[in-house]
Amino acid sequence: MTNSTNSRGNLQYNSTNPQSDDRFRLERLTRQLAGVLTGVVGFLALAVSLPVHPTMLEVGFHLALIVPAGFGLYYFLTRRLRRRAVIRQAPFPAHWHDILEKEVSFYRTLNAEEQQRFREEAHIFLKEKRITGINTSIDDTVRLLVAASAIIPIFGFPGWEWEQISEILIYPHSFTEDYQTNQESEKSILGMVGSGAMNRMMILSKPELLQGFRHTQDGHNVGIHEFVHLLDKSDGVVDGVPEIALPARAIAPWLELVRTEMERMRQGHSDMNPYGLTNEGEFFAVAAEYFFEHPDKMQRQHPQLYAMLRKIFRQDPQSRLTRALADMIKL
Repeated sequence: MTNSTNSRGNLQYNSTNPQSDDRFRLERLTRQLAGVLTGVVGFLALAVSLPVHPTMLEVGFHLALIVPAGFGLYYFLTRRLRRRAVIRQAPFPAHWHDILEKEVSFYRTLNAEEQQRFREEAHIFLKEKRITGINTSIDDTVRLLVAASAIIPIFGFPGWEWEQISEILIYPHSFTEDYQTNQESEKSILGMVGSGAMNRMMILSKPELLQGFRHTQDGHNVGIHEFVHLLDKSDGVVDGVPEIALPARAIAPWLELVRTEMERMRQGHSDMNPYGLTNEGEFFAVAAEYFFEHPDKMQRQHPQLYAMLRKIFRQDPQSRLTRALADMIKL
């Protein structure tokens, strides 16, 4: 696969074998299922509407009504796939790629094909979700870091859709539980997945979002943290058990591992962020930050936890990091 830049500074893509990508297989299956459903509905509609002994004229008349309706149904069922296909074909601004290269260490560890998929997913996210500044300005860097925060945890799930969220609010600094910006509050919040009146929304502190990507040595990334909460919430509750990513047989071992790691933290025998002791949901999000920010260190210090998170997220960031470093040495 190669990338090229057109005269307007936008990246154009040439894909090697899109059929090998799980996302394309999923989309093809979706189209097939939509076609089957449309055919079944059309057949039933024809069977119900025709008289017992129809004439050819009656059959033709009913088909003339049902066939266009069938095309309309298929068009409706596949509307998101077609919209996303258009977005993927749209040029990706070259300066967006430069921002990702500069700000997102995860992106720098990806190979060319993976970077292309990351850009496509970022483009789709930015087209489908609203990112709104509340008493603060937002630029392309902020928008792309929000998109990166969303993509990193689910990069091992091609075709993933963040249906639980429609808008991300960017605050000028931390905020309180009632969503008010207040830097003096003792209970300042840096990020939150909304509920109630704020359902389908997320709030992120702009300075913390930027710092999460620019100061990777601290192991904190509020964007990744909150989107991991959202992933956890896919089964209806933020409880530290991402059932959508864990087979039933793995839930008990995961919970046992969580309890073991939390006990190590209580005893002061762990280098993980103590905020993870709040509850199992926060432990999962804190562990995910560590997993994506310092995979090499986590693999050394917490090999069992790293192995389990690798299965949950279907990614091996340590292997990517090793490969990227090897490629740099070769250069």
